[in-house]
Amino acid sequence: RVTDMTEATGIVGEFLALKEETDADILAMQCGDFYEFFADDAELVAAELDLKVSQKSSHGSTYPMAGVPVDDLTPYVSALVERGYRVAVADQHETADGHAREVTRVVTPGTHLATGDASAQHLAAVVRHDGGRGADGDSYGLAVADVTTGQFQVTQLDDTDADAVLTELYTFSPAEVLPGPDLRNDDDFLAALDERSDAAVSLHATESFAPGRARHRVREQFGAETLESVGIEGSDAAIAAAGAVLSYVDETGVGTLAAVTRLHAYGAGEHVSLDAT
Repeated sequence: RVTDMTEATGIVGEFLALKEETDADILAMQCGDFYEFFADDAELVAAELDLKVSQKSSHGSTYPMAGVPVDDLTPYVSALVERGYRVAVADQHETADGHAREVTRVVTPGTHLATGDASAQHLAAVVRHDGGRGADGDSYGLAVADVTTGQFQVTQLDDTDADAVLTELYTFSPAEVLPGPDLRNDDDFLAALDERSDAAVSLHATESFAPGRARHRVREQFGAETLESVGIEGSDAAIAAAGAVLSYVDETGVGTLAAVTRLHAYGAGEHVSLDAT
């Protein structure tokens, strides 16, 4: 294992620099006809996917290296994502001086299209807003997108508790959950989420949940009059959750945002109430 990777040059140096640009757990970088993994990433994918590890020399040091053919990347990424890893993919393209590489997408449990499963692949965001004086509980906003179909659903539960929103979330069996700023440090909520769901938990940028930014994002995606027409104009928690989901899908670069064209808001009164069991 290399302890100091700051002096790496060439392919390894480029890999480590690109890895620094992303918060993904693993980077797959295209090098000609292969996607390569280096250093700790190589050892991780070798252990998870039973790949052979070789060594790559750079600046007098050696680095673990593993790779897969370009055409075979998808099943390997699927296997890693199913284990809860976020995988960044850096593609190679030709330039006037030769070629260059850049991170083109980040594949996460909730944004992975090549699942091999006919069921929905839900990405959810949950936001909590203080219910205020006199309220029986807090307000929770829930936004759920299915990236395989473009379906997008939002709701807001007012004067309630975390158990109610977790039950609602449970019905979607999300692959990935984005907790809002007020929930990401709530140990009880995260423990209950872990106990009642197999979803991966990802921390998305706090500013994406900001009411003004989220409202602008939703209007930009669905139209200026959408919030009023679907009945959630005053549902700040729901709008914050929806804006965060749209931002997350956009930033992962998986190219599915254009397919999300209709926002559906629903209320708890539209369904029969059942517990998780």
